[in-house]
Amino acid sequence: MSPREHPGIAPRRVVFDWSRTPAPDPLPRRELAARRLATAGFTKYVDFLSERLLGERPLRDAPIPRREWLRFRLAVVAVIEQFAAVLGDWVLAAEGPDRADADEVMLDLLRRHGAEEVEHRAIAFDLYQHCGGTGAPRYARRIAGLAVTAPVMLDMWLWGTAYLMRHDPELADRSRYSLTAHHQAVRQGLLPSWRELGATIPRYPRRSYHPSREGSLSRAVEYLRRSPAARAAS
Repeated sequence: MSPREHPGIAPRRVVFDWSRTPAPDPLPRRELAARRLATAGFTKYVDFLSERLLGERPLRDAPIPRREWLRFRLAVVAVIEQFAAVLGDWVLAAEGPDRADADEVMLDLLRRHGAEEVEHRAIAFDLYQHCGGTGAPRYARRIAGLAVTAPVMLDMWLWGTAYLMRHDPELADRSRYSLTAHHQAVRQGLLPSWRELGATIPRYPRRSYHPSREGSLSRAVEYLRRSPAARAAS
């Protein structure tokens, strides 16, 4: 689609002022490093997944035709985008972070990112549907993408959170991630529930599924238009 047909998808100028954001908040990677929070172990893991699982060549140089490997990668990205859109819509609607007096700049960054995920939620899926072949093989690849991606994303959530907490110099002895604390955060409206996240999985295999049903596009575009970072750049 052209920008005229889809006016929400366009380059945007934003300005974030991190000077008053407390160190424990999850700032962008360069800000974290400046505040002595080691991220290399986690980012190395993420880079490995993106470069190997989604790299140009199949894992271990497996004899997979180039077109099939491309289709698999598109199927994986389509699932990632579904989960990202669900999380993005959640953070746009969540009131818990506001009640918890979360850092305003950090919250704006999270919500802008969430809004962008909702905005482009269908791009990878539509591209896969176009390039992924036809009939049963295309559907089977879609399900394979879900089977691979869902457990990897869960692992990244749990392990990544534990890693960052363990390496945060501000947390000291309170550095262990626990499901008890996680569930408490859910009750406080600071995290989506496992039920909300898990409900995305049975939706995806439906043959009638399309990501345009995930979240509110109008809410996302409106937030991108009026967010504090957008106003600061205007």
